[in-house]
Amino acid sequence: MKQNGTILKPCTRCRGTGQIEVTGEYADTLRLLKRQRKEINGADLARLAGIKGPAMNNRLVALEKLGLAFGRWSGQERLWSVT
Repeated sequence: MKQNGTILKPCTRCRGTGQIEVTGEYADTLRLLKRQRKEINGADLARLAGIKGPAMNNRLVALEKLGLAFGRWSGQERLWSVT
């Protein structure tokens, strides 16, 4: 599809609808992140969820790739918030 000389490709995840359904552990992680009043690191969020830190960080990175979470570096820790 072309528009003003630009080649556009529909998203392979949403197939051009502009919506992606977030379910399961990712939806739970997003809900938990939304409940936080301020930025939180992955280890603290994992402790609240009762899972291991690396699993939480993987979920947060996946949510960031979908544009639903935002992580910023503060020194050596990454602080997360909802976009």
